[in-house]
Amino acid sequence: KDGHLVVLHDDNLQRTTNGPSRSVGDITLAELKQLDAGSWLDDAFAGERIPTLEETLSLVATRKRGKTIIALNVKHVTRDGEADLVALVEKYKLLDESFAFDQSDDMSHRLKKLNSAFRIGQNVNRQSIDARLEEGLVDCFLLTSTPTAEEVSRLRKRGKQVLFNYGGAGEARRNKQAWRLAAAAGIDGLLTDYPLECRIVWRESRDREKAAK
Repeated sequence: KDGHLVVLHDDNLQRTTNGPSRSVGDITLAELKQLDAGSWLDDAFAGERIPTLEETLSLVATRKRGKTIIALNVKHVTRDGEADLVALVEKYKLLDESFAFDQSDDMSHRLKKLNSAFRIGQNVNRQSIDARLEEGLVDCFLLTSTPTAEEVSRLRKRGKQVLFNYGGAGEARRNKQAWRLAAAAGIDGLLTDYPLECRIVWRESRDREKAAK
């Protein structure tokens, strides 16, 4: 309500906090910071607070161990918030390691106007790759089909970052073969609800490749 950018998936507070069924845009940051955002998942996380975007970017900048990828899933941001978003990414020197996605094309153009180095991501299906390349707006391609080595190579030659957006819950989104194929295609990263499981599969695949050599 008072214009701060915060990190919360839902607009409504009820699912992931002990707050009421209200929009995050209807309460102040001080009120938001009183909510418990951890107990819904497990008692071990009781008392966790919703972070501001600045708190999150500061933590990443301070503690990251090397180059990382920050996917900023932008929702319900005002024009002033757009300027704040770009300024915060600049402040913490994360322009090369972050991108914004899920915003409208109009917002993407405005973000680029604020800083041409601010990176834009977009979910792209296989049939739309050439059209998105032709438009020239997208820096990070979040492919929604299991990537092939040819697609990754073609996008890399155009200076694009390539991710596989395999997010979502359920058995259909924890397909080990899809994880292996995406890794073999040479992607830069993967969006998943099961990162620890995926990491195990990728490490096993890497170890097998080393042994074969």
